[in-house]
Amino acid sequence: MATSVLSTLLVVLKERILKGPKTRSQKAGLFALLSLLLLIAKYPDRAIGTRARPDLKSISWKGYPLVGNTLTILKNRNKFLDAIVENFESLEGDVMSTTMLGLGRVIAINNPVLLEHILKTNFENYEKGYILNSTMSQILGNGIFNSDGALWKMHRKTASHVFSTKIYRALVDGPFQSHTLQLCSVLDQAAQSGKPVDLQALFLRLTLDAFAKLSFGLDIDSIGAGGKDPFGTSFDYAVVQTDERFMNPFWRVTEHFSSKAQNMKNAVKTVDSYAYDAIQRRRSETTAEAQFRQGKSGREDLLDLFIKWRDDDGRALTDVELRDVFINFIIAGRDTTAQALSWMYYEVMMNPEVEQNIWQEVDKLGTPTYEMLTKDMRYSNAVFLEALRLYPPVPRNLKTARESDVLPNGTVINAGDRIMFSTYAIGRNRGVWGPQAPEFLPERWFEGNSEQVEKGVLRNTTHLSDSNHEWPKVQKESQYKFSSFNAGPRICLGQTFATLEALTIINLLSSRFQFKLVPGQAKPEPVPSLTLPMRNPLLVHVIPRQK
Repeated sequence: MATSVLSTLLVVLKERILKGPKTRSQKAGLFALLSLLLLIAKYPDRAIGTRARPDLKSISWKGYPLVGNTLTILKNRNKFLDAIVENFESLEGDVMSTTMLGLGRVIAINNPVLLEHILKTNFENYEKGYILNSTMSQILGNGIFNSDGALWKMHRKTASHVFSTKIYRALVDGPFQSHTLQLCSVLDQAAQSGKPVDLQALFLRLTLDAFAKLSFGLDIDSIGAGGKDPFGTSFDYAVVQTDERFMNPFWRVTEHFSSKAQNMKNAVKTVDSYAYDAIQRRRSETTAEAQFRQGKSGREDLLDLFIKWRDDDGRALTDVELRDVFINFIIAGRDTTAQALSWMYYEVMMNPEVEQNIWQEVDKLGTPTYEMLTKDMRYSNAVFLEALRLYPPVPRNLKTARESDVLPNGTVINAGDRIMFSTYAIGRNRGVWGPQAPEFLPERWFEGNSEQVEKGVLRNTTHLSDSNHEWPKVQKESQYKFSSFNAGPRICLGQTFATLEALTIINLLSSRFQFKLVPGQAKPEPVPSLTLPMRNPLLVHVIPRQK
């Protein structure tokens, strides 16, 4: 009906343009209207510049003429992740097609089989691409998260030399514990004063201090600074602002009509100052100073390795390239663990039986060691994994198809199409995680519970009456089903680092304190960001545990 009416209008307009004398302005107006109607006829429900895909009609998110889904996505930008989940549920499938100005056609997938195809089977065909790279380049530059091909391989190969069992043992016995004990002192003071604290902010300061020191030799000491953290504040602003750009195809223009462009410039300048300071101090070290520092820590850190790197022609990395290394690894080392712990402790406070089980485990095991964390903290590990499943630190990702492809379910991908996958949505997919997918159930991670998971009858259980109770072994899931650490060749190098750091923090904090939510605060919800921070502070009262 709408197409028929539009066709009639076009015929009438064409006749009126050709018929009778008209002024120049009248002709221009009629031609403009005719051109607009022609465009609407060509793009009735999708963004201008995109190709018609009748084969995707049944899985398409309904769009508007010329702009496709742009307005809907902008309207839902503050709850975009939940909108993805809701739309997948309404479509009752694992593939969804949208179109956006600036991005073109975006095909979202929500299934481990399809994800494996993108991230492993046909890995070389799906890259970050120009749009992703240019949108994030102001903060991330050309670091490991924002690069493809040979540049990405260089970053990954060089960084891989940092992570080893020997290093993990040293970190657990040393810096992981010392930085967490510093946080314990802050929590002791809060318990004595009775004043609430923002648990999310404290976790972010802890992981920033630890990772900056361990990887780049920086003493930021944001915990000791009592909340005065210009680096963290600027870094968070830049990351959130970068994500907003994906929702706004006109960001290069609109930011200049507000304070955002200048605020972003100032934030990046602050972050850069820390990076370049670390680089210059390291470059100015004498050989003796470097040997003393490395001897003290027992290893070369990330900055050492990247400064030493040379390509086949003997070229070293510039300060700008080293700056990109610094920023990219800080986002990985700081945000991943801190945000996962924030969401985890919120769920623990909402589930007293989970809290009781953690207490029982940490009280039984005592001060953390490498062996304990890798073998004995099974329940705490399951709790952390469950938090990562529901609240993945990188909640969505975008790829660009270099060449045409066909997904395992038969969906045709054209060259230039964007492929979006959301670990946040996959973690809530009942077809992947069972009928209780949206529920926080650490027991789903234990061997022997598969049948209960499939039937949807799994429950959190307590074993306080049995001090000798031993939890089952933690079950390893496919990295494409549980993709919170990414998957395939780009799987997170720091997965073990983050897990050991988190378990150390859980052990030392939960053995000493109980956290209670301050009454009256809103339920936490994620901020639209490259990562998954909570929108508001996670305010808690700190109570010393009575054992």
